[in-house]
Amino acid sequence: MKCNIFFRNALLPTAILCTALLSLTCSEALPVYEAPANVMALEVIKVEQLNDHVAPPHRPSVHIVIVGENIFDEVFYDSVNIRGAIRIWWKRKPTRYRTIYLTEKNMTDRSLIRNNRMMLLPGQRFSLEAYWDLKSDNGMSLLSEMDFSYAMRRYCDFNVICANPEDFVIEVSLNVFDRLGYVSATPKEFKYIGRACVCAAYPPCNLGGEC
Repeated sequence: MKCNIFFRNALLPTAILCTALLSLTCSEALPVYEAPANVMALEVIKVEQLNDHVAPPHRPSVHIVIVGENIFDEVFYDSVNIRGAIRIWWKRKPTRYRTIYLTEKNMTDRSLIRNNRMMLLPGQRFSLEAYWDLKSDNGMSLLSEMDFSYAMRRYCDFNVICANPEDFVIEVSLNVFDRLGYVSATPKEFKYIGRACVCAAYPPCNLGGEC
C-alpha cells in the first residue's frame, strides 16, 4: 500500500508538468488571427464632366472612376462584400452635397469576383465607376444656384452659356474585404463649369417649343 502511494505521489508532478507543456504548445500553435495592415489603397483617378453630346445642359453628368490596389507584398484572397459611398460637396456651399452609394454593380470588371471571393495579386488593381447628375441629396439641381449673371457675356459655345467655375470635393469610403474593413481615399477636388442653353429648342438641348 505504501509503495502504491509513493508511485502516485511521484507521478503527480510529472502529469502536471506534461499538461502545462501541452497547453503551452497548443497556444503557440494557434495564435489569434490578425488581418495584415496596409493591404489596399483607394484613389479617385478620374472626375470627368461629360460633354454636351453625351450629357447636354438639361441633363448634365459627371463621370467618376475609383481604383483600388493591393499594396500588400503577398496575394490577398478572401470573401468580399462591396459596399461604400461617394460624398460630393460644394466648397462654396458645403450644405449642398450628394451621396452616391457603391455596390458590386459599380465594378467595371465583376468577373474578378467568383463565389463571393476575390483574389488580388501584389500590385493588382480593380476599378469602380459612378455618375453624378449635379443634384443634391434633396433632389435640388445645383445648376440653378450657379452664377450665370450677365448671360450675354457668357457664350462659350453655340447656344450655350457657361457659369463661373465651381469647386467640389469628392470623398470615398469603401469596404471590399470584410476582414479589412472600410478604406478611405484621399479627398479629391475638381472644378465644374455649369452650362445652360440660351434657347432650349435648339441644340444641344433640343427640348422643343419656342424661344
